[in-house]
Amino acid sequence: MSELDGYRNDIDAIDQELTTLFEKRLETVLKVGEYKKRHDLPILDSSREKAVIEKNIDRLKNKAYQEEVSEFYKALMAITRGTQQKLMDEE
Repeated sequence: MSELDGYRNDIDAIDQELTTLFEKRLETVLKVGEYKKRHDLPILDSSREKAVIEKNIDRLKNKAYQEEVSEFYKALMAITRGTQQKLMDEE
């Protein structure tokens, strides 16, 4: 196995973990969406999203990745808002 293949295998293993965690996150997001739907709350809570991004930037060991982590969470939350929107649109 080449060095590159080794790195790709590492990425595959990480992706497997990410997929498992993402699925778990989506299941929890739907619970949040059901709560918001029952209580007539908006999907977007920009102050919460900002806090999530800041909290995860603070968790970084390598602060050079701040921009990437910020973009990652912005994209992740945009996807999950869409998941909640589908739930809200159901009658």
